[in-house]
Parts: sequence; structure tokens; C-alpha cells
Amino acid sequence: MNVDDIRGELVDRFPHWSERIRLIHFHSSPRVLMADNDGRSIFFNEAHMLRCTPEDRLFYMAQQLLHILFAHHARRESRDRLLWKRSSDAIVNSMLWEEGFHLPPDVILVRDAHKYSAEELYKIYRAQGGGDVTDEDAPLQELPEWAQTQEVQKAGTESVEEQRSVDDPGLAAAVAGLAEMLEPSMQLDFDWFPGSTIRDGMLRYDFRAYPVAQAEILLDTSASVDANLLRYFVRGVKALLREDAIVRVGCFDTRFYGFQDIGSEEDIDALEFRGSGGTDFTVAINAFTGDAENQIIFTDGYADMPEQSCSAVWVVYGNMTIHPPGGRVIYVKPNEEKEKHEIDFLIT
Repeated sequence: MNVDDIRGELVDRFPHWSERIRLIHFHSSPRVLMADNDGRSIFFNEAHMLRCTPEDRLFYMAQQLLHILFAHHARRESRDRLLWKRSSDAIVNSMLWEEGFHLPPDVILVRDAHKYSAEELYKIYRAQGGGDVTDEDAPLQELPEWAQTQEVQKAGTESVEEQRSVDDPGLAAAVAGLAEMLEPSMQLDFDWFPGSTIRDGMLRYDFRAYPVAQAEILLDTSASVDANLLRYFVRGVKALLREDAIVRVGCFDTRFYGFQDIGSEEDIDALEFRGSGGTDFTVAINAFTGDAENQIIFTDGYADMPEQSCSAVWVVYGNMTIHPPGGRVIYVKPNEEKEKHEIDFLIT
């Protein structure tokens, strides 16, 4: 099976995602039934794929591509794995059907599933007891009122207009887009440390290895921000790195509130968000330690840019355009008038 041909077909079908598609790795694996992904790479069972038609093979690969682009792997969090897969598959299948893809015989089509987020659909399936929804002629029920509410923890001044939804697909695409910008981890660095022995009246020093953070993330908490969205963003970045990677997360407004080390899902759940008032980006870039291989700033962009250069990746959520000295910018510009699966996504 020629993976390059399939990659080329995906680029033809999704030209606006061409650069992202070219960076995705495809791996043959007998452990998957047909195709799967880990949030960064696509795994496929070549023996099973070869029994499929070319149209079916293209569908299975496109299905996994959309899962990666919408960061479904990271967004699962602690949810039931099989029920989450069913929810996210239903959305992706519906999107591909709308795009004119041929659906293989074993693929279930749930009409209008693409009008929901994976989180919303998961809640509906849970409310239905996890029962099957397989009739393609039967649209999904209206989303009940209990599924429309979200618990929001805010930092800073309160403003309903500024609350941000975890279900935003633009942010999911931004997390996926970060994958091509992140540097591989060296895991260890080396330095001199005070030893445990003394020679000739002098404390001996040892040259030892120590773990370094693979990423430092600074969160702009100067306005009313949905804490769940910030956790989702951190969780998505963490999922792009090695499982044992250390990620440092810090909050800032006109002050920096210190880093918190993130190594597990429990650490993300326990994240504390502090901040209110204005925004000072000079404070933010001075907070980076210089040890981490990846520096990321999540912000709405409403503040003066610092004069000094910084190599961070700036993720700008909203409609602000920024021109920081150094670094790169990912713009996430949600448009509430669009369908949930349509996004504006620009990397500069």
C-alpha cells in the first residue's frame, strides 16, 4: 500500500490543511483493527487495508486525520474510551459524509452529528445509557438544557462576553497545529551540583544529569477566562509531548505567579489559575527560565508587545492581531456564525 499516494489524495481533498498533512507520520501496525491515531501519528493495519477498496482506504485515513486536527485524543481526558471513540467517530463520519466521502459498509452514519461537539455528543450518549444510535434517517435529539450548561471558574473581572467555551474547534486545531512547531525533547541536561564529600577543606561538586522541562506555558489570566478551556489547552499540549514529559505552566497578568510542574492528569486537574487586571508581556517573557525547549504564550493579545525578542510560540485566542519581536504566532479566530467544524486557523 502506497502511503504517499494516500497522503497526496488527502492533500487534494483538504488543500487548506496540506502542510499539516505532510507532517503527519503514517505507521503500519497489526495492533489496530483498521486505523487509529495517538494525536500525532496515524496507525493502520496494512493487511486489512489491502482488502479494502481505494475509496474505503481514503476514508479511514481521512477519519484519523480529522481526529488529529480536532485533538480528539487529548480532549478525551478521563472519559470512557469506547464511548468517547463512538462520539468522536460519529462527528467525523458525519463531516466526511457532508464532504462527499464514500463510507465503508461497517461505518455508522449518525445524521447531523457534525453539528455537535464531541463533548456534547458524549453527554447525550451517556444520558441514553450508552445505547446505540445507528439509524442514519433518524436525526439526533435536540441537545437537552442540562447539556448546554458548563461550570465556569473565572480569574479576574467578571464578564459574560469574555467567557470561552471548551468546545471551540478553533482551539482544538491550534493545539494540533502546535505539533509541527514543538522541538523534540533532550530529556536531560547536565550541570555541576554540590556533592556529599569534602576534599582538602573544599566541598566537592559532581557533574550530574537532571531532567528539563520540555515546554513552559504561560497563560494570560488578565481577563475573565474559562478555567476549563485553559486546562484543555494545557492538556492538549501535554498530549503532543512524550508521556513522561515535564511541562511547566504559569499564569501572568501584570505579575508572574510562578510555575507549576505538570506531569500527570491529576496535576492538570489541580492547576491553580491566578490573575486579574492588565497584561504585561514583558513580565511574561522574562518569566521563561531558558531551560525549556518549547516556550508557549496563550493570550487574547490585548497589550503592548515587548521590545525584547522572544522565540516563544504565541497562541492568540480572539480577533487581535499581534506582531511580537521574534517567535511565531498561531491565530485562533472563532466565528460563532459558522458550523462548529468550520474554523479560521492561521499560522504566521
